[in-house]
This record gives sequence, structure tokens and C-alpha cells, in this order.
Amino acid sequence: MKGRILTRIVFQREIFIYLPDGYDICDKKYPVVYAHDGDKFIKVLSEIIDEIEEGFINKSLEEHIIVGVTPFDRLNEYTPWKAKANHERFHDFGGEGDNYLDFLTDDLQVYIEREFRVRSNKSDRKIMGHSLGALISLYSVFKNNNYGKVASICASQWYNKWIQFIEEKNLINENFRLLIIAGKKEGHGKVTIQKDIAKFSNMSYEIFKKRIGEENVKIVWDDYNHHENILNRHKIALEFLLIKN
Repeated sequence: MKGRILTRIVFQREIFIYLPDGYDICDKKYPVVYAHDGDKFIKVLSEIIDEIEEGFINKSLEEHIIVGVTPFDRLNEYTPWKAKANHERFHDFGGEGDNYLDFLTDDLQVYIEREFRVRSNKSDRKIMGHSLGALISLYSVFKNNNYGKVASICASQWYNKWIQFIEEKNLINENFRLLIIAGKKEGHGKVTIQKDIAKFSNMSYEIFKKRIGEENVKIVWDDYNHHENILNRHKIALEFLLIKN
């Protein structure tokens, strides 16, 4: 890794901030990526950052500041409305997604744009996540007009009434580009609604294609289950967010 990663406690929350190589010796402003599940994401980023930085060096990717945001309780913060748990091991979903998205825009983003040299145009702000983190990333386009690109990795689009919601609800953000990454074997072995996750991912793709235009949404399938191929999926997502276009 040529850049460096800072760990900070911001609003009582653990935040990881990747700064590209040369950040400290220039006055350049950078676009920024916000990634959910920061504690897990930062471990993944550490594994793939050398390949990402190769893209910075050969100019195929644009240098970004990358912010990993650790949740207090992801089952609450990453869900758009309350719903019953799928398994007795977990508590019910709290549906605090609106408050979490407000925290990102009203608190964390203000802090990042004050403390670091980041560009503050919508086109220079991106958001990404995996599983429920991907769900809340998708939910953001119905709640604010803040992000120019969204990367969704294996989003939990089995969530109760989600497909109906994205089909009927008005978009607040109507000008964004979306990448959906999904596994063909997701849901294998499940007996709950999660067994149909691949079907829901495809339904979501078709809905977004109609709503924002085929040129603005892409779906990438692989042959893995929900928690497999994690490094490659994140690399594909980051390359989509960081590419110069």
C-alpha cells in the first residue's frame, strides 16, 4: 500500500479513511467513496488496495479518498423500515435507515468535507456496500440526491416489501449510475425468503433499468454464494466507482 489508512472516532463511531499516496504533499482535492460495514470493509480494502493503486498509477482509475463507516447495529441502521427477523438467532430489523442516511449526509459528510480535501459535487460522491450495506446504498436514491454512483454487492433485496417499494416509490436521485453485483448461487440452502435472492436481484435490475435507463445500470453475475468471492466483488465495485467517467 502506497497510501495510508487513518482510524478515527467520529460521532462516537469508528471511521476508517484511506488517503492516496501524495495526499500530504499536494493541495489536490479528491472525490470520495463512502463504504458501509467499515470494520469489515477495511480488511477487504487492505487485501486489494495494491491492485487499486496500480490503477491510480496507470491512470485507469482516479485517486479517491475512501471512507469506511462502522455501524452501531447494522440490522437496524441498514434497513429501510421495521421487519421481522428471518432467523431466531437475530433480533428484528429496526428500520433506522432514514436516520443513518441523514447521519451520513448531515454529520459525517460535513466532517469529511471540513477535515479533508474532498470535492463536494454530487458526481464526486459515491456510496457502496455489501448485503444489508448494499440495501441501504440502494435505499439512498429514494431518500436523497447525494451520490453520483452507487455500487451494490449482493444486496439483501429479499427484504420485506422491497421490490414493491422500488417499483412504486418516487426517486429523489434520478441522475446516478448503478452497479449491481449478484451471485447465481446466493440463497442456496436457505429455507426463508432469502432462498430467492438471485430472483430478486434480477427483478431489481429490470426495475432500475426502466427507471434510470439501461445505460445507467449494469448487473454483474458470478457463480458464487452470498459470502463468497468477496475480494473480487469489492474490486469490481471499487473499479466501477473509481473509473474516470
